[in-house]
Formats: sequence, structure tokens, C-alpha cells
Amino acid sequence: MIADPSPWLAVFGRAHPVLLHAPLGLLPALFVFEFGPVLLRREVARGSVLTLSVLTALTGAAAAASGFVLGGEQDGSELLTQHKTTGLVLGGLCLLLPLLALRHGRGPFRVLLLLALGVMVPAGHLGGSITHGRDFLFEPLHTKSTTAAAAAPAQPNALPPAAVGTAAPTFVTDVLPILERVCTSCHNPDKVKGELLLTTREGLDRGGENGAVVVPGKPDDSPLLTRCLLPADHDDHMPPDGKKQPTAEELQTLRQWIAAGAR
Repeated sequence: MIADPSPWLAVFGRAHPVLLHAPLGLLPALFVFEFGPVLLRREVARGSVLTLSVLTALTGAAAAASGFVLGGEQDGSELLTQHKTTGLVLGGLCLLLPLLALRHGRGPFRVLLLLALGVMVPAGHLGGSITHGRDFLFEPLHTKSTTAAAAAPAQPNALPPAAVGTAAPTFVTDVLPILERVCTSCHNPDKVKGELLLTTREGLDRGGENGAVVVPGKPDDSPLLTRCLLPADHDDHMPPDGKKQPTAEELQTLRQWIAAGAR
């Protein structure tokens, strides 16, 4: 069923980014309702806690199930497997919350609640890594400051003149760092958007769902370059609006590399 889902099942899977926010919000609310009165030396509102626990169980199960269906649409990767595992564990813990909330003793429920909150952190981090790239969360800590000119997106079709007498760029030395900066957050082994993998030369040569992205010797026929040169508001412009954009110098490097045979 997962390998060849019905349209409605596929829609349910793709609703995962919406459904998952419910248990992620309800679990902290449960923490406040359960431990807040303890800090204030007041009686715990057991009815409210039980109600929130039931809602957490239902939404947690829905989020885990939709995520499992959505994961079936993607090629398996270590990151996806880890996210599935932590997501299913979190969904199971959420299902147990109402059962322990009914008990007279509060100890087991509180331990389970703290455990669910602990699992929620890596589950959410792994999900975010699949969506935005492995280093998305801590990337600002590793990014070196650059000048405003280098950070500004290139104007469409504005390329500086090629340097005369310089050696043709190579993939590993000149091109791969550009791809890693602006492309691989969406085109990596964990998130092969458009069936295009840009972390290896083999993936670049294979192309994506629309065919080849590099035509050696013909930069104006290579989507890897031409889609970057489209106006930013064009539907086919890459990288998408809001993502890091290549500089004019980087675009010129890509043009020179492709023109020289994409070696």
C-alpha cells in the first residue's frame, strides 16, 4: 500500500508537516499543566491533563502514521531511517500518555511525559535535517562572514567577463564548493529533490527527473546554469526564492567549467 499509495493515502502522507505540529505543541502544554501546579504548590488539574493527553495520543498517532506513509515515497537513507525510528517511538509514547494519566500515582506519567519531550527533540531535529539539509540548524555558527557584495544575489544574465589566460575550472576544486553552498541542501542523499543528486559527480552526470543538467561544451543549454540566470520570480528559477543564490563570480565559474567540457 505504501509502495503504490492511493491518491487519498498520498495526500494523508503529505499532510505530515501539518499534523506533526499538534503533538509538538501539546507535549509542552502537558508539561506546563502537570508540573506548573507542582511548582506553585497547587492541585494538578487532572481533567485538563487527561484531555490534553488524549489529544496528544490521537495527533501523535496521526503524525507518526502520515510520516510513515510520506517516507514510503522517498528512497531510504540513514537520516530518513533515524527520523522514522524516533518518530515511531514518539508516537508510541504519546499513545501511552492517556493510560498513565488515568492512574492515581503521578510518577509514571511524569516520567513518560519527560521521556516523550526528550525524544521529541531528536525527532524534530532529524525531520528538519531532511527538509532543510543536515547542517541547517547549526549552519549560522559555521558560516564565515562575507562581504555584502559577495552575499548579494547575482542579477539575471549578469556575468563578469572571463579572466584571460586562466586555467579552466575543475569540478572538485571550483564547482563542488559552489554546489555545496547553494544546491546540496535540497539535492543530497537524504533529500533528492527532483531526483537530482548534486553531492557527487556521478549524480551530476546522471541528471534529474527532467534529464541532464549539464551539457559539456554548451553552457547555454545546461539547466544547471540557465535556471540560475532566470529572473528570481520565474517559476523555474533555481535555487528557489529565499534560498542562497550564486554570486556572479560563481555563475561565471560554472559557465567556464561547462564551456571547457565540464571535466
